[in-house]
Amino acid sequence: MSTSAQPSTALPALPAVVELSGRIAPDLADYVQRRIAVVLSHTGRVALHAHVRVVRHEDPARERPVVARASVRLAGLTVHVGAEGTTPREAADLLLDRLDQRIARASRTRRGDRRAPSPPARTAGDTTGSATTTPDDGTDAPPVG
Repeated sequence: MSTSAQPSTALPALPAVVELSGRIAPDLADYVQRRIAVVLSHTGRVALHAHVRVVRHEDPARERPVVARASVRLAGLTVHVGAEGTTPREAADLLLDRLDQRIARASRTRRGDRRAPSPPARTAGDTTGSATTTPDDGTDAPPVG
């Protein structure tokens, strides 16, 4: 008995480059890899490159000592986001939530979902409003009248 393999419609997983700096547990890199794969699976675009950097600053005066930044290149779109947190996991979660929102917003905008509907087309007999008429003889002459 043979089964035919159906082509997968899922986009291939893109391993993100994850850099950790400062006192951060190395398991955060795996966590970020898994979460960014989920975020990128929602896009519907081919992921070309993803880079995430999480840095813990040792300055005790900082209210949020962990800074996370991400840069993601998708087909036709590049997104940069940043977040700060008190712990590395908090900063990574905020970062990835913002990345997901930013990609979704950019995708809607590029498709035109957020544009206002265009006004209805005017008909030949419509005389409402002020319209400038130009000669229809193919020249670029100024308006008549």
